[in-house]
Amino acid sequence: MKKLVIFACSMLLLILAAGIASAAQIKVYVSEFAITGAANKDELKTTLQTLLASRLSGDSLLSVDSPAGADVLVKGSYIAFGKIFSIDAVARDAGGRVIARSFQQGESQDELIPAVGKLGQGLATEIAAKAVAAPSAPTQPLRSMPTPVARDIEKPEQASGGDIVRAPLASDIVKPQDVTRTASGGWLSQRLTGELIAITPGKLMADGSQDFYLAGDKSLRLYRKSDNLKLLAEVTFGAREKVLGIDSADLDKDGIPEAYVTIMDGESLASQVWVADGNNLKRVAAKLPYYFRGIALEGGEQKIFVQQMSNDRDFYGDIFELVKSGNSYEAKNPFKLPRFGYLYNFNRFRDKTGAENWVVINEDGYLIVYSSSGEELWRSSDKFGGSETYFLREDLANVRTTGDPNRWIFLEQRITVTPAGDVIVPKNDGMFVIGNNRAYKKSSIYCFAWNGSSLDEKWHTKQSQNYLPDYFYDHSRRELVNLEIVKKEGLLTGGASMVAVRKVE
Repeated sequence: MKKLVIFACSMLLLILAAGIASAAQIKVYVSEFAITGAANKDELKTTLQTLLASRLSGDSLLSVDSPAGADVLVKGSYIAFGKIFSIDAVARDAGGRVIARSFQQGESQDELIPAVGKLGQGLATEIAAKAVAAPSAPTQPLRSMPTPVARDIEKPEQASGGDIVRAPLASDIVKPQDVTRTASGGWLSQRLTGELIAITPGKLMADGSQDFYLAGDKSLRLYRKSDNLKLLAEVTFGAREKVLGIDSADLDKDGIPEAYVTIMDGESLASQVWVADGNNLKRVAAKLPYYFRGIALEGGEQKIFVQQMSNDRDFYGDIFELVKSGNSYEAKNPFKLPRFGYLYNFNRFRDKTGAENWVVINEDGYLIVYSSSGEELWRSSDKFGGSETYFLREDLANVRTTGDPNRWIFLEQRITVTPAGDVIVPKNDGMFVIGNNRAYKKSSIYCFAWNGSSLDEKWHTKQSQNYLPDYFYDHSRRELVNLEIVKKEGLLTGGASMVAVRKVE
């Protein structure tokens, strides 16, 4: 009996000690960072907030999601000058008294995460020491502003008689109320093995089935779409070769679109041309020194345009049209692009007066409309595009600045112009997009119309929970054909992809 009483008392002391320790934890709230000089401000301010908050949780500190009831409020700032950055933070107690300051600097984006870790470690030490040493005075908890009530949010509906919450059936296209056209239907493929990066249309059969060319970074596949996607053929490329994209056009006018595969061999372009030959793939050209891009300028005929690289320029010279002459290919009909334009980030449309205008996604992700003379007419407030497809080139001259012996070149999403002059562009959003570290998680596709002064949104697809590496728009069928990544590759697991067809009516 005596032992039982001793045991019960010991357990009670342990419980009380745990409660006292828990109560002694200092509650810390980290607000969004102020960003200066960085391109991706919206993503960076929340990413840094999350990273620092995770590093301020420990035995003595508890990171909380709201300033209400917090003991300490931490505000941070990030300033970038070229590749060099400074990250600063200040911590105040509930009475507004500064109890801790810390800062870190770095010379490349690769040093950012370690810098946040050191910043958090320094703050945590000072906060714990000064908060404990501070006299206990009655202070009011930090007060938060009331959260506005969201009014235009669709909420799931509770199914009657069960525990399953079902979302209401909704269109895949979200449009303003004054637009009467709607979207309906939809088709999803089965799960496809691998993290695929590109898709382009092949031959349309008499029975309504459709061939698709799809590519991974080391392979080209031929699929046929009917009830599902049937793999007809696949070719793989060498260890030094990396596929950057595929585009298609019927340049020889035989009724079968060829697949134009942009390939980097080491640090040189060695692109290839393939074509569907029955249920097989046949190579018709190799080692072409071009980037390929299939573009229907002003919503007209789909053509293949090319650009080259030089020893010191990733995209060099004018844009050319690729022309097939017999069994060979020639680059003809050159033209220049406006500022920020290169092969992978432009298209051209005509306004109601017939005047030509260029549309470009700049390096920061903003849509820009230029006149034919190169005058900037309009720039978007939101960012669009976004891609994880890249290649590397040696850049030892800047290694002291960047901290990386290679230069990372990311390709941009394609811009589509319809025969009606509408501009279609995708938008990928990411949980973590800092410099060369990109991991997009969500995507939508937007359609705009030029009103003479700006691009007005006509519709957009509802947001997908998947990264969109590529897409194309089939105007004859009024269909968006999207390639989506449903599972990213891991260290020990492979990735998976899916093709989604959305009807736009």
